[in-house]
Parts: sequence; C-alpha cells; structure tokens
Amino acid sequence: MSAIPAELPPAASPWRTALPAIAALWLAIALLYRDTLLAMVDVWSRSDTFAHGWVVAPISLWLIWRQRRLLATLTPKPQPWVLLPMVGLALAWLLAELVVVNSPAWFAFVGLLILAVVAVLGFEVARAIAFPLLFLLFAVPFGEFAVQPMMMWTADFVVLALQLTGVPVFREGLNFVIPSGRWSVIDECSGVRYLMASFMVGSLFAYLNYRSYRRRALFMAFSIAVPIVANWLRAYFIVMLGHLSGNRQSQSM
Repeated sequence: MSAIPAELPPAASPWRTALPAIAALWLAIALLYRDTLLAMVDVWSRSDTFAHGWVVAPISLWLIWRQRRLLATLTPKPQPWVLLPMVGLALAWLLAELVVVNSPAWFAFVGLLILAVVAVLGFEVARAIAFPLLFLLFAVPFGEFAVQPMMMWTADFVVLALQLTGVPVFREGLNFVIPSGRWSVIDECSGVRYLMASFMVGSLFAYLNYRSYRRRALFMAFSIAVPIVANWLRAYFIVMLGHLSGNRQSQSM
C-alpha cells in the first residue's frame, strides 16, 4: 500500500487582492479630493479647449487592458515607502489650494492616482503600464498660459506673410490694418485648442505605432509643431480671403 500525496490547492493569485486594493485606493483619493476632481470636470464641460479631458481616463484604462496578458505574468509587489512622496504631493495640493492656484492642485491629484499604482502594484507593474498612467496627465486642464504668446506668434506670422505677399499692413499689438479693413487676433486665434488635442492624439498614435523611443519623441514633437503652423496658415488665409473678396466672405479671424 502506497500513500498518495494530497494535491496542494493552487496559490491564490496576488492580483485577486491587488486589484481591489488599487480600486479602493483610487476611490478613496477621488472622494478625498472630490472638489478638485469636480473642478476639473467643470472645466472639461465648459471649455472646448479641454473637452478632451472626458476621454482621457477611458483611453488610459483601455491601454492598460491591452497589456493584460503581460500584466498577468507579473507579480504585484507593494512599495509602502511610496506613501512618502504621496504625502509630499498631498502637501503640494494643500499649498496650491491655500494660494488658490488650480493647475498645481490638479497635477497633484493626478500624481496621487499614478503613485497609488506604484505603491500598491510595485515598480515592475507600473513600468509595464507607464504610458497609460502618464497619459492621465492629459486630463489636467493646463496650457492657458500659452494663449497670449501664441496669439502674438499668430499675429507675427500673419503680418509677415501679408508683407511678403505684397499687402500693405500697419500693426499695433494684436491689431493690424490692411487696405480692405481692420483685423484683430483674438483668443480663439491662438491655436491652443488645436495644440492640446493634437499633442494628446499624437502621443497616443506614437505609443501605439512605434517601438523606438526616438521615433515616438519625433512624432510627438511633430504633433506640437503641425497645429501651430496650421493655425498660422489658417489665420493668414482668412485675412487674405477677406481682403481679396472685399470683406464679403470673411469678417473676422
């Protein structure tokens, strides 16, 4: 008579506890900083420039889902010490709230969500989904500081292009006069809206289609340059269309 060793039950996957843990931590952060989250949502709702914020989180989750087979081969290894930098971000958020500066508070909130993944799942897992996590930063309504400089650049280009094409122009700041009428570069002419959307989509395209970091960086740089130049050309063509039609076809930029 021989003894048959009893089969040991399969070890429970660490993901069975890790996933509920990260979900609970994200929920706790969202509830604790709900006013910050709601302020971001409000900007997405009322600003066409940052309306893309609505799709950032779903895209990030989809990108993580695409990596599910790779993630299944990894073992979550919590890094409790990451709670220290999370405390630092929480203090940065508090300081931003005290001085009523929104952007740093929003970045701190998203940063907490990203570091929470590192704290619960570990660096190996976070490295595997680094881009989807960093993609969350596109949800932050950031970039309005560039409106004025980009308006000035648009005016510089339009005036230079008019001069090169033989149209007399007199400029004063963001306003200029040509023989057929007066024109002004307004906020909508800055191109920030196109820049934000292009950079987000360009970054996503580069991640999905290139493996080389160099090619990804070049394509992302391209996605920044193209909307800026395209906006300059758009403004110039609008002015020329108005000029050549005696302002019957276009009255504003």
